[in-house]
Amino acid sequence: MALAFPIRGACRNCGGTTCSQTCFKIKEISKRPPSFGGFLLPEVFMDMKYIISENQLETLLNEGNEPQIPVIVKLFKMLNKEKKKNKTRASLIEVIKNYAPYMNIPPEYALYLLELYVLNYRKDGDYSELTKENFIDPRKNKGKTTTNPKAKSYTVAQLPFRGSNLEGYWSKDYYGKPYYKVVSYGWYPVYIFKDDKWYEVTGKYSSSTSKQMSNANPVKWDDYLENKVYTLTQDEMKMLEHGKSHDEIMKTKLEKLKSVEPEISKRKKTAKIYNSYGFENPPNTNIKFKVKSVDIEGDKAIVTVDIYDVVERKGNKEVPTTQNYLKGEFPNLTTKKVEDKIASKMRGELKDYTGTRFRYTNEIPTGTKVEFKFNHLKR
Repeated sequence: MALAFPIRGACRNCGGTTCSQTCFKIKEISKRPPSFGGFLLPEVFMDMKYIISENQLETLLNEGNEPQIPVIVKLFKMLNKEKKKNKTRASLIEVIKNYAPYMNIPPEYALYLLELYVLNYRKDGDYSELTKENFIDPRKNKGKTTTNPKAKSYTVAQLPFRGSNLEGYWSKDYYGKPYYKVVSYGWYPVYIFKDDKWYEVTGKYSSSTSKQMSNANPVKWDDYLENKVYTLTQDEMKMLEHGKSHDEIMKTKLEKLKSVEPEISKRKKTAKIYNSYGFENPPNTNIKFKVKSVDIEGDKAIVTVDIYDVVERKGNKEVPTTQNYLKGEFPNLTTKKVEDKIASKMRGELKDYTGTRFRYTNEIPTGTKVEFKFNHLKR
């Protein structure tokens, strides 16, 4: 049950944003304690030679050759001192959040680290006997009751919890592989964490479930973790729970998209551009287009789109238009902006097939299974 600890910046060994190395050295720390938000780091950190990597906890439990100075043990010792002046869970969590950047740990993991400390607490401060046999992982414990707005503190570290018609817990697929899921109203999972990947359900759901998903969202849009979040339909979530692999499910997505080609290509569509009165915005226009074909190329679906024309819009009505967008006759309207607007609209319509979370912007989602090609037919 691996807990992912993405790192800030790049690993000094592999250059990646997550690292499979047990640990890696950081630059020698100056003798003057660094300060974070008014907090001075305690002496227990001053000789720390290692920072947490993705598999630090797993290494601590499973390998014989442990790091010289396990950072978790140093954290425990620091908290032994801090709890004398910070008497509540809330204040200890704030302490961890302030020290987390120094340890290259996202502050969102503060609750997990506190639970880790409480369950493995040693009154004498001696953690030298901490072993795989006596180590207690909070993710294996019974879920605690919490309010829904605090659910993310649990889901981000895959901790069991129980909220109001919302709960997260560990389970196993048909083949015995563990996975963590967040369930709404005891009905179906809205998030699943399996094989170090986060999955989010697509489709229509109630406003209350939508709010629950926002509360429990383990990877926010502005999250520096920059984790890729894969999107699955409810049926595909069941496939994941039944033991189907990631690649099998993504292949199924492409097959489903190909099967609906006749439906999505049988009529013309309109994408609307709105002038928001900002600097260099195009005028209010309608883009007339139609999906021509869907072709599977390797592990991608290529959706070819025919663009017929761009016409002016007054209020909600189209008006006769003499300008040719291909000749630059619409102010601030380029062919790229036309293509980007269509792609954004089509991602929304094809959200069950794209495979990754996306924004309704010009941004191309990382790892998307659907790409677009455009034919400009106006002359």
